Amino acid sequence: MKRSTTIAMSTAAFLTALGLVGAPAADATFPGVDGDIAFSRFTDGQNDIWVVDANSTSTLRLTRTKRASEGLIDWNADGTKIAYSRCGRDELSNCDIWVMNADGTGQTRLTSSSVAQETWPTWSPDGTEIAYTSNADDPSQDIYVMNADGTGQTRLTATAGFDAFPEWSPDGTRIAFTSNRTAVDDIWVMDADGSDPTRLTTGGKIDERPDWSPDGTRIAFSRNGNIWTIDADGTDPTQLTSSERDEFAPTFSPDGTMIAFDLVAKDGRIGIWLMLSDGSGREQHTFGKLDFFPDWQPA
Repeated sequence: MKRSTTIAMSTAAFLTALGLVGAPAADATFPGVDGDIAFSRFTDGQNDIWVVDANSTSTLRLTRTKRASEGLIDWNADGTKIAYSRCGRDELSNCDIWVMNADGTGQTRLTSSSVAQETWPTWSPDGTEIAYTSNADDPSQDIYVMNADGTGQTRLTATAGFDAFPEWSPDGTRIAFTSNRTAVDDIWVMDADGSDPTRLTTGGKIDERPDWSPDGTRIAFSRNGNIWTIDADGTDPTQLTSSERDEFAPTFSPDGTMIAFDLVAKDGRIGIWLMLSDGSGREQHTFGKLDFFPDWQPA
């Protein structure tokens, strides 16, 4: 079954390196010109943040923090800053939210819990807030929001189930996320203050890691190891890929014409691939051993 392969070869492998085993994997792509694609690459026993040029396979390493794993990246709306998670290299290490400039400078820690795992940051369109996932008050994880300087940390969801992978809509009014509060993982949306949660996907599938299109009309997500899209109101679900290999973590290009995503190869390597937003024209774009969770820079 694809689900077992996806967890074993992608999310769990990455989260093991981040100290997040037991957690399952959102982003909005803000409108703009297509810039670099940021991702996390596993080398030398840890994850570091890299970027790859959207028009070539040229890569650049941004972080080299010793004894740490970094990833789960989200660009801000003008493409000048990256929010990300930094964790220790041990399986149960603490994780915090950090931000840095687009060139890797100015690394700044925003959360500082000694026990909580805080991950999956997503910027508000105006750059004043960051939503993220934390297990500070619930081991199953909930979604929180804070000011962009790390102050004002506020819990948005408080269900008994798993709420994670928040993704801010381009207009700033809603947050898409993954939840198992009603059934196995589904895509949900809520108002930016946590009110009016609405379930978009149903049917007993594993639907994870939503990403808004730049115009806010569609949401891309992974379903049982393939890439799908759906209208923002939950209508018109469309399957884009049907590969026998697991595909996950879709992210729209800022101009809305392409989608980057992860694909697990037959030999277990995971690379970033690109395709047109209708699912055609698939091409591999990175060639590391384990390249995880891309996010496309608005330039």
